[in-house]
Amino acid sequence: MDRHDHRRLTNQLLPAVLAAGQLEMGYFDAGCDVVTKADNSPVTIADQQAEAMIVAALAGILPGYPIVAEEAYAAGIRPTLSDPFLLVDALDGTKQFVSGHREFTINIALIRGGKPVYGLVYAPALGDLLVTDGPSRALRARITPADGVTSLDAANPVPIRVAPSGRGGLVALQSRSRNFESTNRFLEAFPIREKRLLGSSYKFCLIACGEADLYPQLGDTREWDTAAGEAVLVAAGGYVAMLDGAPLEYGKSAAGYLNPPFIAASAPLADLRHALR
Repeated sequence: MDRHDHRRLTNQLLPAVLAAGQLEMGYFDAGCDVVTKADNSPVTIADQQAEAMIVAALAGILPGYPIVAEEAYAAGIRPTLSDPFLLVDALDGTKQFVSGHREFTINIALIRGGKPVYGLVYAPALGDLLVTDGPSRALRARITPADGVTSLDAANPVPIRVAPSGRGGLVALQSRSRNFESTNRFLEAFPIREKRLLGSSYKFCLIACGEADLYPQLGDTREWDTAAGEAVLVAAGGYVAMLDGAPLEYGKSAAGYLNPPFIAASAPLADLRHALR
């Protein structure tokens, strides 16, 4: 995909993404019931309705592309994969959503050759859109769901890049609800000046924007949790890999789309270990 392809896809997706964001904000403000799925993760009507909107839009924009979407998958819908395919998490960070935290996100990724080649992450409660705009270019735009924006250009997006390492210590991001002890042990090898707790794929985005440096995820995640965020981060000059340095692979249907533990960062770990304190 070249820059034109990225921009065109973003503009085609934007109306559905903003509509899904507005729907989610309605439930966020009013509250909604929570159901526990078979894997013990929570789901709400906001997850389900937002996913239906985005999947319908994708089916019209990219007809014939298999769509692996979190709630549909949980309901037993298992599409046969071909290359390329799409990964959708229409409300990433449901725990944060129901707890009143604002960093929940909408995630859409296009996977080709086992890699995310396009990614869009939108945090409706924060009015923050982050999206790839070519293989090595990522943009950020401030858009609220009610703005009525119809194209990315109208939102005045700005390019984003990761921050250089060695600027007085690292900012590490940790999940709000998991792996505190193991993550803290892992971070002991790095010159950390600040730790922040955060939910959802928004952690990838803060690294992509130069606002943080390192996010170790040592627990279970699914491919739809990470693909869009990885695409944005890598396009902004960042780095995502398993603990042995190998890249994450996408399309592992036989494994239930489970990711291994991984690291998202502004630079390879060897460089971050030597960042100046």
